[in-house]
Amino acid sequence: MSLLTIVALLSAFMIAFIVTALTVPPVIRLCERRGWMQQPGGRRTHPHPTANVGGIAMYVGFVTAILATFIFSALDPALRRSEFEVLRIGLLLTGGTLIFLVMWLDDVVELPWFPKFAAQIGAALIAVGPYLWDQRRYPDTLGLLTEARGILLTAFNAPFVGQVSLWDVSPWLAILATVFWLGWMANTINWSDGLDGLAAGVSLIAAFMLALHALRLDPPQTTIALLPLALAGTCAGFLIFNLPPARIFMGDSGAEFLGFILGVSAIIGGAKLATVLLVLGVPILDVAWLIVARTVSGKQPMRGGRDHLHHRLLDGGMSPRQILALYWGLSAGFGLLGIADISPYAKLIGLALLILIGIGLIAYATRRVTLRSVQ
Repeated sequence: MSLLTIVALLSAFMIAFIVTALTVPPVIRLCERRGWMQQPGGRRTHPHPTANVGGIAMYVGFVTAILATFIFSALDPALRRSEFEVLRIGLLLTGGTLIFLVMWLDDVVELPWFPKFAAQIGAALIAVGPYLWDQRRYPDTLGLLTEARGILLTAFNAPFVGQVSLWDVSPWLAILATVFWLGWMANTINWSDGLDGLAAGVSLIAAFMLALHALRLDPPQTTIALLPLALAGTCAGFLIFNLPPARIFMGDSGAEFLGFILGVSAIIGGAKLATVLLVLGVPILDVAWLIVARTVSGKQPMRGGRDHLHHRLLDGGMSPRQILALYWGLSAGFGLLGIADISPYAKLIGLALLILIGIGLIAYATRRVTLRSVQ
């Protein structure tokens, strides 16, 4: 790997980090002037009104870094993107812009559920792009028919089975899986944004693991690594102002934008779903448990509330920083497991352990809240 390539990789992170960090203070002042503030109460535990549209800074930081990477592409042959990659970057930015703008409006006026759901579906279909009508397979640099004109979840690896090809079954199955995956990622990050630093922290870890995974391949996927590195820099720059006690919240505009970009990053350059699933294992289990629990109790599954795992741990007596350390530690540990060169059996055991830990945390938090309410 050349020195220029290393500089470009570091620059993708640093540009996103610096631009995001520099943009947050004016965004805070903008929110204060326009009244875009999250008031205390409800599922939020902050004592004072707090700026609620931090997604503006995250969007500016990420987009600036991605556009800057094209400068290095012109200077370093190792960083020149194929026409398929350039198309995917365009689709990513277009779909991400749609979901950012709609969720920004939601942060300001609190939209009903349907416009937000439509934005998620619309952004995912934009990501799929021309593959919606051009479902041919195109040759890659080796002449193999592995490329599609769009961002598409074409296959995934299953334990003891190997690679499962979705587009061999049906192109529309691959499209459906892509839309579901991107929507799921957007909602997972959004639902984890109930505690200062939580969503940005786990997204940072997931993005870093995806970049590390891409760079460890032979040959390294350097152009692919630029995307999660820019995302990691965005999260790091925002965390300066979002750690407890937060001076600004990312809002739905930031959380769903992060989830969408993270979901795309796991697809581009070969599906890395297992890595993301392990990093986000606890938040994903929390979402699944909430959907089931709320449905059984007759509540709307998508309505917000203080029944998330991080809320229960907080109500059970843990401090915000202790909860962050727990989540970040589990995310980093299982993320390293996801990219480690170990057997599928070991990774399956790790996944089972993660599920047991998640179930144990949910049971522990529920019991602690129940005991404290009785006392």
